[in-house]
Parts: sequence; structure tokens; C-alpha cells
Amino acid sequence: MTTPSRRAQREVSSRHLPRNLRHLLRRVNIDFIAEMPMLRAKAKRRPVAGFAEEDRPFVHDEIMRGIAARRVKKLIDRGVLGAKQVYRVIPERTFGRRIAKGEVLKPAEADAIGRLIRISDEAEKTFGDADFAHKWLSYPNPALRDRIPIEMAETDAGAREVETILTRIAYGVFS
Repeated sequence: MTTPSRRAQREVSSRHLPRNLRHLLRRVNIDFIAEMPMLRAKAKRRPVAGFAEEDRPFVHDEIMRGIAARRVKKLIDRGVLGAKQVYRVIPERTFGRRIAKGEVLKPAEADAIGRLIRISDEAEKTFGDADFAHKWLSYPNPALRDRIPIEMAETDAGAREVETILTRIAYGVFS
């Protein structure tokens, strides 16, 4: 079995660039990019936390109309969200009653669920590993003054702080 030439390796690693920038890789030797685990992890596409046919799990209009409680239950069943996380936003009895009656969530509740999904997705993209991302979200973080990131995501201000830390991690900025 033959190994691919250096040129072929560069061609493979340049596929993510627009055509007008690919020539830059031919001039500079950056074969090490193909060996970086973080970039390889990001290169692997995984389904979005919502449903497969959607780019985003919830959009503004859906949140304002109300998200069906059964839809959130499906996210819990698939492991996208933890039941404990959902019950911190919507009391368990209320959530169970809404499922039984086929009701929709209130806009504030649907917005909180969307925030939790957005933070979980961002953590998975940053770390490239769903298990590690869920662990990171559930332990106190010194950069957040020893608060638990997923609990902070219950509010918009807290979610923004968590997103800031995840962005800093993704770009290698010291926190």
C-alpha cells in the first residue's frame, strides 16, 4: 500500500478553504494541521441537537407560539438534554401535566430550553467530544467563580458568560 504524497496530503487538508485561497497552502508547509486532534474533531460533522432536518433546534417564532412539551420530552429521551436540567427550568409536575394534556410550553420556558440546547451544542463544538462537554458543563468552573455552567445557562446573562468562556477556550485565550 502506498502512502499519499505530500502534495496529496496538502490537497486533502485544503478542501475546507475557498478555491481562491487554496494556492496559499501550496506555498506554506502546514501539513501539521491534518494531525491536530481538535481540528479533526471539528471536521467530523455531527447532527444538531434539534431534529435532523433543522439547522437550529428552536427559532424565535416557534418559541413565541410555544414548543410542544412532547418535543422537549423527545430531546430528553435522546440524551440531548438531561431531565434534571429541564426540571430546573420547568417544575417536574408542570412538565408532566403539559405532556399528558398535549400542551405547549410558555415562551419563557421554551426560551430557557433553547438556551440550554445552545450552550450544550457550543460546548460540544468547542471540545469535540459530547461526553467531555457534558462533564464540563456540570462541574464548577473557576473561570465562572466556581459556578456550574449549565445552571448559569438558565438565565440569558449566565448563558452569555458561559458562551464567553467557551469562546475563550476555543481560541486559546487564557481565562
